[in-house]
Amino acid sequence: MATRREFLALAGAAGLAGTGLGIAPAGAQTQVGGWPSRPIRVISPTATGGPGQNFRIYADHLKDTFGQSFVLENIAGGSGSVGCMAVARAAPDGHTLLLASNSHIILAPLVLTGSPVNVKRDFTPIALMFTFPFLLVAHPDLGVKTLKEFVDYAKARPGQLNWGSPGVGTGGHLVTELLLKQTGITGQHIPYPGTTQQLLAAAAGTLQFTFDTPGNSKGVRDAGKVIGLAVTGTKRSNSAPEVPTFKELGYDGFEDLHVANGVLAPKGTPDAIVRAFNREMVKLNSAGPVRDRFVSASYEPGIISPEQYGEMIDRELKQWGDIVRETGVQIKT
Repeated sequence: MATRREFLALAGAAGLAGTGLGIAPAGAQTQVGGWPSRPIRVISPTATGGPGQNFRIYADHLKDTFGQSFVLENIAGGSGSVGCMAVARAAPDGHTLLLASNSHIILAPLVLTGSPVNVKRDFTPIALMFTFPFLLVAHPDLGVKTLKEFVDYAKARPGQLNWGSPGVGTGGHLVTELLLKQTGITGQHIPYPGTTQQLLAAAAGTLQFTFDTPGNSKGVRDAGKVIGLAVTGTKRSNSAPEVPTFKELGYDGFEDLHVANGVLAPKGTPDAIVRAFNREMVKLNSAGPVRDRFVSASYEPGIISPEQYGEMIDRELKQWGDIVRETGVQIKT
């Protein structure tokens, strides 16, 4: 948990010093050149459900700070492109924001030829909400308990297993393609409009295996409806401490793969608005009940500046671009 000194240092690193905004006293409301003057639409480019809905945890705190409601709105379609472009075309006045995962702004545009989304051209990064790893789960009817048993089972049944993702070109899609490439497994891909629908299908046995996340899948894992086999990242998840990492099991290339959810604005949004919003997100992610809630669910809260979020996007464009080239996934739209 960050100390006050550490938080002030982070605020300075985020470019907050000298903005004239400062840190508002408890109960005070912040405005930036008249913003916000009405409720803020926060558009999620996916179906209702999934980790992005956690933005609601921030919303009440942000309303207390800025004096207007932050209303989460789901606009699904086109592997995230419909919602993303609704924000890209909005006035850059801070009243329409994008709540997107790296699946929507990085992966899908890499995979889908003709995608209208260009994160560098269309958006200004504001704040990273959190990151979290992928967890490979399988239906218990397969009778497997380990990743090795699963691979052997699937290889003995080429093309017979169904696997899912929350959409073509999403992180769940590409991390599965990487697994198939490394193991020689084949199967049938069934894309869903969101993570909730995908996970329910896995629990029902419509899917024999899929990637979800440790926190999102905890309920169905605890109920015995799916079993966890391996997790991405460099360490085990505290939501699934019994599940080994891919690295532990001898698989390379999965250490840096994660889902990243963040908030972006249309290109051209005033810098003062970007920094004011980032300040509040950094504050909530640095200490207190919001941070504690996310950490307990195996999310890594984001405590970075808009510039650092932009640099992270640049790194992921290269990293996931390499995976797209390695797996050969390319889909014409």
